[in-house]
Amino acid sequence: MALVALASAKGSPGVTTAGLVIGALWPRQVLLAECDPAGSDVAIRMTAPGGAPLNSDRGLVSLAAASRKGLSDEVILAHSQQLDGGLDVMLGVRSPEQVGGMGGLWHPLGISFNQMQYGDVLADCGRIGAASPQLPVIQSARLVVLVCTATGSSVAHLRERLSSLVHHVDAQLGVIVVADPKRRDGVKQVWSVLDAMSVPVRHRWHLAYDPAGAAFFDGRGHGRLDKTQLIRSATDITAEMAALVAAPPPRDFDMANAAFPPGEWGQ
Repeated sequence: MALVALASAKGSPGVTTAGLVIGALWPRQVLLAECDPAGSDVAIRMTAPGGAPLNSDRGLVSLAAASRKGLSDEVILAHSQQLDGGLDVMLGVRSPEQVGGMGGLWHPLGISFNQMQYGDVLADCGRIGAASPQLPVIQSARLVVLVCTATGSSVAHLRERLSSLVHHVDAQLGVIVVADPKRRDGVKQVWSVLDAMSVPVRHRWHLAYDPAGAAFFDGRGHGRLDKTQLIRSATDITAEMAALVAAPPPRDFDMANAAFPPGEWGQ
């Protein structure tokens, strides 16, 4: 299976909401992992089945303590829990101070997430920079998606982060712009900025800025979630992302294999 990393270049443009809605729509088994060192939002916003509170002591921090046993699917899932609605999640740290206790977990965690037989993993990595402790998780991902808004400052930080990120990851790169569905001109301006860059951002999506829809992922929603602009826009995005990581990763060019294809050598 595959790891998809969601992150932002600055501020809070909706990475957690995007992760929750994409995870809820994902067509295969998936785990949403909070890898944001700023602290967990899911434990505050969401509940367990039946409306019970989530166990904030069970998640990334408890996994770090148990990681000496290895990071098999069983160990990772033992420190995950389920949201009301069925999405499996691994809660992040409660506060930034807990990140120091993570030790060297980030690197093996990224590798394990990308190799889980259980299913795919969506990692909410929050805001990232060159010195971010969660960078090894992003480096292990098959697809890295930066989330931004259509404002000038957000796009400027996006451009800077992409220019740096391309030197640290080998993954496919994507961008999600969170914007009012009526602001298509603003979204097109973001695409123009990306077109002017040398960074190959092939995958680009527009996620509707929809407070009514986002409220469902903050415990305040009313009405029918499936009719919201957020869900309508996220459905196509999720299908495309899931298809991208379902395909086997490209193999390195093998000169010997190209010169002597299997079955021809020795004939």
